[in-house]
Amino acid sequence: MKRGIAYSLLACALIVAPAVAMAADNTNAERDILITFDNAGARASPTAGAAPYRFRKRYEVTSTVRRVSTAVAKEHSLVAVDHWPIRSLSVYCFVYRVPEGIDREHVIERLSRDPRVESVQLLQEFETHTDTGLEYNDPYARMQHGLELLALEAAHQNSTGHGVRIAIVDSHADVEHEDLKGRIRRIEVFSGSDVPADSQHGTAVASVIGARSNNALGIVGVAPHATLDVLVSCWHKDKGVVCDSFSLAKALDRLLDDPPDILNLSLAGPEDALVGRLLRKAIAAGVVVVASQPSERARGRSFPANMNSVIGVASSIGDGSSGISEKGGELFAPGDQIMVAVPDNQYDFRSGSSLAAAHVSGVIALILSVSPDETPQSLRDILRQSQVDSGSMLSVNAHVAIQLAHSAASRAASP
Repeated sequence: MKRGIAYSLLACALIVAPAVAMAADNTNAERDILITFDNAGARASPTAGAAPYRFRKRYEVTSTVRRVSTAVAKEHSLVAVDHWPIRSLSVYCFVYRVPEGIDREHVIERLSRDPRVESVQLLQEFETHTDTGLEYNDPYARMQHGLELLALEAAHQNSTGHGVRIAIVDSHADVEHEDLKGRIRRIEVFSGSDVPADSQHGTAVASVIGARSNNALGIVGVAPHATLDVLVSCWHKDKGVVCDSFSLAKALDRLLDDPPDILNLSLAGPEDALVGRLLRKAIAAGVVVVASQPSERARGRSFPANMNSVIGVASSIGDGSSGISEKGGELFAPGDQIMVAVPDNQYDFRSGSSLAAAHVSGVIALILSVSPDETPQSLRDILRQSQVDSGSMLSVNAHVAIQLAHSAASRAASP
């Protein structure tokens, strides 16, 4: 991979490669590749269009990128599908489709040696990890077990996440849901207008993190006073919810314009250099990144949870084990039969490491609200030390974590 980087992003700007026809259909993870070109000399110009984009600046493509991208596409018989400026990396990213009958890996190998190409990689797909729960037994007890494992009632005596901003990169969320109305500050869409929308997963994740509390409705979010932003990068596909390298890269690039305190990524996929590069920039900007860690069955698809500075979270399973071997010191949180909000003012049970990651993002918001100087490493240490084995589940404990953060702050302040 060129410069050890794999990129992924997509877009909606001006027509960049006029000599190459734009494909009308969606991205295709089996035939598409991502190519970035150095766009460092691009100028910024005000956009027209409707709010919320009216007052933003659009970064134009340089004449060199126009010329080179057209030439590269012609030389390799590539069809342009979409494109987007990744301002934070000073590159312009294209999604190209490799025609049937041409070996995609061979094309990537040739392009990786082309000095005109800044980076090239596969377009990769990422999956969310939430399953529909169908066998309910004593639903109120099941609804409360995650809160009990987190000791949330005690934790809320000290913190509810006030003053902390969490960005959720996921599918759509139902902003009119009775437990989320007024809780989501903004939603921006990067998933494309021609893909089947999903509001189930994003609504569930947002509700676990920040559903209203004490409103005599529904459920209690882990951080009910944190501010939520939703960057829509995922959509419905087959029986699940997916994102791709391009949609994630677009959202992460936008996020870097105004970095949040916490980024929740309730998804996982293969190693992706471009997404990794953007996540490292977010971490360098002070963002605490939380990602879901899939089960051992999904080995090879544990990115970005496996990145050193990302806090990966696995689902605690209520059968006396925790889904993943504890030898590596992983973090665990409730993810089995969790009561969540779903669209149209409904509630249901869902399971999966997506919800475990959401619980931990909420717990981190509680910690940062009272101890804002914690680093990703100190937060990881606090969360790991807070883990309590109830005899049937291993899980982080929000109340213990807050107490540990208080103790660490007190020691640091002592002369």
